[in-house]
Amino acid sequence: MRISTQQFFQLNMNSLQEHAERLSNTQLQLTRGEKLLAPADDPGVATRILGLEQRIASLQQYDRNLTQLESNLLTEETAVTQVHAVLDDARERLIDINNGVHSLADYQSFADDLTQMRDQLFSLANGKNASGEFMFAGTATGSQPFLRDASGAYIYQGNQQIREVPVAVNRTLAQGDTGYQLFVDIFNGNQGVSASVNPANSGTGVVGQVGPSQPGSYNGDHLRVRFTAPDSYDLINVTTATTVATAQPYTSGDSISFSGINITLEGQPATGDEFDFVASQRQTPFSMLDDLVNTLTATSSAPNDLAKLTNAVNRGLENIDAALEQSIGVRTRVGNRLQTLDTVRDANQAFDISYRTTLSELQDLDFTAAAARLADQQSALEIAQAAFVRVQGLSLFNFL
Repeated sequence: MRISTQQFFQLNMNSLQEHAERLSNTQLQLTRGEKLLAPADDPGVATRILGLEQRIASLQQYDRNLTQLESNLLTEETAVTQVHAVLDDARERLIDINNGVHSLADYQSFADDLTQMRDQLFSLANGKNASGEFMFAGTATGSQPFLRDASGAYIYQGNQQIREVPVAVNRTLAQGDTGYQLFVDIFNGNQGVSASVNPANSGTGVVGQVGPSQPGSYNGDHLRVRFTAPDSYDLINVTTATTVATAQPYTSGDSISFSGINITLEGQPATGDEFDFVASQRQTPFSMLDDLVNTLTATSSAPNDLAKLTNAVNRGLENIDAALEQSIGVRTRVGNRLQTLDTVRDANQAFDISYRTTLSELQDLDFTAAAARLADQQSALEIAQAAFVRVQGLSLFNFL
């Protein structure tokens, strides 16, 4: 098949352009350091590159989330550790009160110490993180979580919701704990039983240990020990308005068991003295310390006042122990989150390295191979140019 001079000329022109385009593409690849100059060069690879870049961008956002979350958790851990330390100091003060003989001035000094501890706890409860948000307000981070009203009652105005922070694909971590968990959800008494003494008691009876006879044995009824004489008492179920036992003999140090609870009574109650036992209720450490401060401030040297103080301190120790246990639980959760955070960060970094390695394989240019290809393409272009020049030199008459 014979071709015309014009067709022959056009074929050489096309070949020259193709060589020039290949050379230009290779030069551009070397300039950018990338294999693909446009998605159309290889749509399948371009799609994979886009997916990898999106995953890497997500990991970068997760890393920022982890950094902020770590800062908030470390701040919370410090605050909870301080809460625990303050409660532990309060416990030591109560043990000091129960050990030895103290003057009224000593009791006032103890009251002042406990007041300062209460104020410190209240300040920690309203603490902020590095972002200026209230740590213990739940998700209501712009509102002060704890207030004290005109009557002296402590009000939690945060919520019980916890912000979940995305830290990996389908994985979140709690940013912190609520003030409800750390300062409100604390039950007074011991193992579900709380003791109290009638303020009108005139004897020196003191409730020592109190608790259920065995796990689950106490059903929450209001129970009472009423002394009908210094050496005799009745056992009463106030809830059902029934007398369980009458004229029980009493000796200081006796252990009394009835209706699912065990009680130890010491000292010498007076006729008419009453000791009540009810189901534990939630109580903040602020109000726990307030109760102790009020009792210490009102204490005189009278024997019955000292007995009331001992009762208050015994109950205070139970309540402080419950608050300490609560703070340990919260601090453990924070520590677990920090450990999980490190594990997630390590996993994310491993994924990031893997994604970037694959992305480099798909995207980055092999400069050695590209340079060799450039040399070959330059040679091919020069040959094509020389051929084109020769073709241009031919006239139509050479083919006639």
